[in-house]
Amino acid sequence: MTSPAIAQANDKFHDLQQKIDDFFNKVNDVVSWVPGFLSDLIKPIEDGLNALRRKVKEFWDRVNQLIDQPGSPTRLHQVAEDWVNKVGNAIGDIAGKISLDKLQTNLDWEGRGAEAYKATVPAQVSGLNSVKDLANQLRSSLDNLGNGIETFWIAMGVAAGVFVVGAVGAIAAACTVVGIPAAIAVIATAAGVSIGLMTTAIVSLQSLSNTISTEQATISQKVHDLGEQWAKSNIGAMQAKSDWHVMQ
Repeated sequence: MTSPAIAQANDKFHDLQQKIDDFFNKVNDVVSWVPGFLSDLIKPIEDGLNALRRKVKEFWDRVNQLIDQPGSPTRLHQVAEDWVNKVGNAIGDIAGKISLDKLQTNLDWEGRGAEAYKATVPAQVSGLNSVKDLANQLRSSLDNLGNGIETFWIAMGVAAGVFVVGAVGAIAAACTVVGIPAAIAVIATAAGVSIGLMTTAIVSLQSLSNTISTEQATISQKVHDLGEQWAKSNIGAMQAKSDWHVMQ
């Protein structure tokens, strides 16, 4: 499922492409009516259009790279929720059920085996709670990444919107040969502002991605450490029947 922020940004990009095409078509229509003896007026316009085309190409080169790999905030939020509901909460429930105050074993049995069992349970509960904590940390990290991507695409939509406003103004100004140079300046300025906004959004997203990458590496190391450190039950002290006695 596509994020609403991404869908809205894509709609604005499509609108922008249409407005840019309309601008160039408008200028071409106006210039086509200029008689040959006024060709000196056309050369500056052509130079301005060529510079504008380069600016527009720079804009779309950046946009197309991002559109090809937009990310999926919706999926990130779904996975984050799954980590909590299917892992963290489930394991938390298990940890709660095996705590000493919930086990009938402590009330019915005594002896060496029962004491070993009592010593083992808290460590297992601690390990399970650690897994729950890691699931919550992972949820938070994934949600932050999803939110960051959504914020990024909102910023991209704003950048496209600024360009659209400039293009609309330029189309209105390009009704005469005299007005075309000013119209080119308007749309070129809008393009420059949009590129600046996009650059800021990209830098912010890259910074967030670096932060998330560090978080993920930390979580991964915690998972590894938990696997190494989780206390193993001393089941040898619980196996002999003689080590278990029913409480009188």
